Amino acid sequence: MVRLVKNIKIVGLVLLLTSCPKKEYVAISIINNSDEDILWLFGLKKFGEWYEITSINPWLESDKYIILRRDTYIDRFGSAAIKSHMRNGWYKYCLFNLDSLKTIPWERICAERIILKEVTFNTWEDFEKCNFEITYP
Repeated sequence: MVRLVKNIKIVGLVLLLTSCPKKEYVAISIINNSDEDILWLFGLKKFGEWYEITSINPWLESDKYIILRRDTYIDRFGSAAIKSHMRNGWYKYCLFNLDSLKTIPWERICAERIILKEVTFNTWEDFEKCNFEITYP
């Protein structure tokens, strides 16, 4: 009887562990096909637009957001988090010329919308339609 209870506990634990939902991660590739270095930012409607950032300096100092000419960056994220944010609005990627960001004040870039490319995803299906890729140009 003790052995049977022990086996039931083991089977129950295995079923519990294998039935737990796994966190699903996806990746979007940002492909720079140009001869210029670019910087990418993302924004969520829930948290405000990207131009509410008061200073671009932290992004300029991080290699994560800079994509060199003819290079690709892969942005990995949890799909559940993005789907949750999309219930409240959109998810947006903006690409900027790196040299422009270094020479033009951020306020002017925002006011004049000096952007190379802006891609807005309103639904999860929008991500799927683009095959999880953003290309520039």
